[in-house]
Amino acid sequence: MEVIVSGSGLVGAAMALALHKAGIKSTLFDQIDPAQAAKDAATTGEPVAVQFGDSGGSVMLGASALRVVKQLGLLDELLANSSPSKFTHWFKIDGTSPVVLDAVHSNSKGEPDPALHAPVQIMRSKLHSIFMNACSKARIQTLMGKKLVSVDDSGSRVTAHFADGTTATGDLLIGADGIHSATRRKAFDDKLKAEFTGVLGYIGVVALEEHNIKLDETCAFYIERNKKQLVATFKVSEKLGAINVMTFADPDPEESKEDAYRPYTDLPKHSARLADLIGGWGVPKNVEAMMRHAYRISPASIYDLPDLEVYHKGRVVLVGDAAHGMVPNAGLGLVSGMEDVGTLLELFLRFPDVKDLEKLLRLYSKLRVPQATDASARSRAMSKQYYETSILGQSFSHLMLRVGIFAFNNDMVKYYDIFDCPAQVAAAVAAEEASN
Repeated sequence: MEVIVSGSGLVGAAMALALHKAGIKSTLFDQIDPAQAAKDAATTGEPVAVQFGDSGGSVMLGASALRVVKQLGLLDELLANSSPSKFTHWFKIDGTSPVVLDAVHSNSKGEPDPALHAPVQIMRSKLHSIFMNACSKARIQTLMGKKLVSVDDSGSRVTAHFADGTTATGDLLIGADGIHSATRRKAFDDKLKAEFTGVLGYIGVVALEEHNIKLDETCAFYIERNKKQLVATFKVSEKLGAINVMTFADPDPEESKEDAYRPYTDLPKHSARLADLIGGWGVPKNVEAMMRHAYRISPASIYDLPDLEVYHKGRVVLVGDAAHGMVPNAGLGLVSGMEDVGTLLELFLRFPDVKDLEKLLRLYSKLRVPQATDASARSRAMSKQYYETSILGQSFSHLMLRVGIFAFNNDMVKYYDIFDCPAQVAAAVAAEEASN
């Protein structure tokens, strides 16, 4: 079997590694050079999705994502370059009224391996390097400058056509090209586009130790609900951290795209001016210092993808944000993408022959659509906690957050369901065989 993987980001690279583990040949295609895209975004200041390469901030991987990384043989390297995120903190914008989620306690209820109980924070660029280096060692070819313009699915083979006039033909096309996926639009429906949420801002990376910045929390959010302002800080190591400054633009749908994005230009892209800005918001001094000394500033605008009913069509299948791009507020986006990878890995190990591809893809959608749709709903609910205020005021909203996190910490509600890829696939296959 030969597989085309469109998109060489985190999930695309992990998917290629999973295919290699299953003994299946794949080639990675990406429309741009991620490192160059990051430089272009930083230069123009345009509101684009955060790119990979040497940009972006920290990403979180929970237990079910760490399971997949372990299957790929990369867990030790990941843990050596990341920081355990045992607790998540939420504060009012001035650092008062802490609300704390015990992530280790939540994960321990569904994960038997203590080594995976704590989610980890790792720089997006570092994780991408780990995956891509592993692809290189596995001799998985990566071709850049391959912008997908159309897809031909004959029923027995699928061909991807690129803007440079070249093509690639295989038994399967996997769309791992992000929330603005060309694969999704070209192979499924051109109307299946992500929607801008109105949230935008900047992400910066900071050398904590170098600037003598103390950061007690691994993952913390500082929220001003009335003004729709949010600052998030992430501690990747004693030396390195990341900071996100986000605000709500709420563009008028009647305006042109340029006018709708006008509030974006009100945010300075210079770290010192951003520090002055959030200092005026009232953030703690150490948070302001993080922004002041941040480098590698990356613009970010947040999109949400309406829920899809199925993740495959013919010989095309979607994974990661291409299938279920979600707002990042619950930290479940990359987790869900890695669950996609783990599920397909288990399915390919069971059904490596092309003749079983239809069954494999049907089982994949059956397993992943409900789980990822639930994750998207949880993410949207958490987003409302950040950017919406009750008629009773933001203090009441913060109280409701406290009540919700108390429920998580005391096993009244699950933060998220750990998806056991091998067990879930085994159960689905057994159910299908029993029904036949």
